[in-house]
Order: sequence, then C-alpha cells, then structure tokens
Amino acid sequence: MQSKDSAASPRPAGGRIPARRWWLEGLVVLCGATEVLTGLLLMRGTLSIVAAAAGAVLVAALLFRHRHWRWLLPLVLALNACAVSFTVLVAGAYGYATRSSSRVMIGLVTLLACLAAGTPPLVVSQDRTTIVFVALMVLMTLTAAVLGMYTSARRELLDQLRERAEQAEHGRSVAEEQARRAERTRIAREMHDIVAHKISLIALQAGALEVNQNLDQAQVSAAAGLMRSTAADALTELRQVLGVLRGTEESAPLAPQPTWDDVRRLVTTSQEAGIRVELYDFIDAHVPDPLARTAYRVVQEGLTNIHKHARHTKARVALIGEPGDELIVEVSNLLPRGFTTDLPGARMGLSGIETRVSHAGGTITAGPTADGRFEVKAVIPWPAQTP
Repeated sequence: MQSKDSAASPRPAGGRIPARRWWLEGLVVLCGATEVLTGLLLMRGTLSIVAAAAGAVLVAALLFRHRHWRWLLPLVLALNACAVSFTVLVAGAYGYATRSSSRVMIGLVTLLACLAAGTPPLVVSQDRTTIVFVALMVLMTLTAAVLGMYTSARRELLDQLRERAEQAEHGRSVAEEQARRAERTRIAREMHDIVAHKISLIALQAGALEVNQNLDQAQVSAAAGLMRSTAADALTELRQVLGVLRGTEESAPLAPQPTWDDVRRLVTTSQEAGIRVELYDFIDAHVPDPLARTAYRVVQEGLTNIHKHARHTKARVALIGEPGDELIVEVSNLLPRGFTTDLPGARMGLSGIETRVSHAGGTITAGPTADGRFEVKAVIPWPAQTP
C-alpha cells in the first residue's frame, strides 16, 4: 500500500508541477520577494543585506519542498534564524503539517520553527515591540501548523470517501452483472421448461406418423390436430414469456401458473402422444400451489427426457405424500437398449429442477437404479395445513 506521506503530494511523469499548484508557488515567491525588498528598503547595513539574501535563498529552497520535504523543510525552518522570514516560517510549517502523518514530528518541527525565528530577535533586543513581534510569529506558526493538519485530515477524508465511492460503484456493477446473469439463467430455464416438453411431444407424434403407414384418414387427421394444438400452445407460452421481457404486464400478461391438476394432465398428454406411462397418484389432500408448481416442473422434465431418450419403454409417475410430511415425486422408466435420439438437449433441465427443488427445501436424485430403471426422484417438504 502507498503510505500517506508518499501520497500526500503526487507528481506527474516528467517532474512537472500540476497546474493547480502554480498559483501557490507564485504566491510563495511573491510574498518572499516582497518581504526581501521591504527588508532592504527599510533596513540598512550589512546585516540586513545578509538577512535579505538568506531569505531569498530559503524562499527559493521552498520551491523544492514537494519532493524533499522530509529533510528540506526542517532544515529551511532551522536556517530561518538567519533571515527571520514570515514567508519561510508560514510556508514551511504549513507544508510540513500537510505532509507528515506523525503529530509528534509536526509538533517538534513547529517548535523548531518558533525557536529558530523567535530566538534571534529576543537576543538582539528584548523590548516590548520585539516581544510582540515574536509572539505574532509564534501565533502565525501555530496557526499554519493547525491549518496544515486540518488540510491533511480533510484530504485523507476525501480520499477515503472517494475510495469508498469507487468500491461502492464497483460493487454495484458486480451486483448488477450477477443479477443480469442470474436473470438470463432464469429466463433460459423458464423457456426450456415451457418449450422443451411440448416440442418433444410434437417430435414424438411426427415420428409415430412417419413409421406407421397403416393409419386411416381419421387417425392421421387426429394426430395432425394434436400436433397443431401442441405447437400452438408452445408458441403461445413462448410469446408470453418473450412479451414479459420486452414489455409491461399490461401488454404481455403472465400465463396462469400450473396447479396440481396440471401435474396429472402432463401424464394424460404423454399417454395421448403414445408414451406408455402409468400414473400412481396417492395424493388425497389439497396441494399448495407453490408445491404443485415445483412438482409440475419435476414431472415435466422427467417426461420430456423420456420423450427424447426412452419413448419405446414403459414409464411411471408416482406421487406420494401428505401435509406435514413430504411430497415424493418419482418419474422413472426402463433403461432403453440400443435406442438413440436426434433431438437436441440443452443440458439445463435437470440442473433447473434441482435448483427449484433446492429452493423449496427439498432434495432430488437422478440416475440408474438397481432394478434396471432410470429414476428422477424429488423429496420436497410439505407444510402442514393450517386450520
């Protein structure tokens, strides 16, 4: 990390002084030159010339205080005993106080400045005017040091606030990006859940028409009508999802969420499409809608995978549970032998229902079983019904 002392007065590449400092450097030079000229005009003798020359050299040395302030400013303040310059006294004490992080060193340097500038006048003369003059120099030195510490504290506070603002901005950007990614994943999962099941049904029905050449006109018409209605449902639901993304709720109302009756209807639709699937429904109590929606997605994904990869095998859907205990949803089928499918997979289905079941507080397993079946089994907590 960069220390406060090293960061107090950054310099750009090439050693150029920032434009905002030129006015301060000019003010120091102007005050020093005015003080030197005033001393030469009001005083006579060799001593005044030496003091004026020393003051000019010390003021010139102050121009290099930004880079060598640690040793230069204490040296200049100590040598100010030869010039007794107000400009050197104030600029030196203020400059050191704005750069040093140690209050002890600021106090010692301020004391050095007061002793170096106040001792020579008191040694030469101790009349009332000299005492007032020295007291004024001490007061100005203390004031410059206090202002320097205030400036340093204010600069440090502004740096901290700026850093916090940058961190907050960065954190907000990261949070927005994470929310955007999560929303993309949610949208993709919703579209997969909505479309994949119906498209797999259409592919299954089309395959049945393709391989069965002995259907009469009525059966072909019925199969085509079922394909048309399934495709229309898929397009309607997809249009509603995309409409919600593009517009407002008024222009694109949300579709009704699935209920427990829709879970049973999934099995019926698969049976109509030619899948040999049996339903074992042991649920007698009312299933809450949030729990029904989770079960619906599990059954939908399980049947969709059966449509794609195991449509010639026997399948079953089992629904078991009661309020205050657990709801068990099981979708399984015999493992197919030598069957492949050309239907693409998004590889999001099982991941999506796993996320849904986990959010509901349940667990889900998927994989082959010992009895030669592929099973998707979800166990979801079923809250007790309130009277």
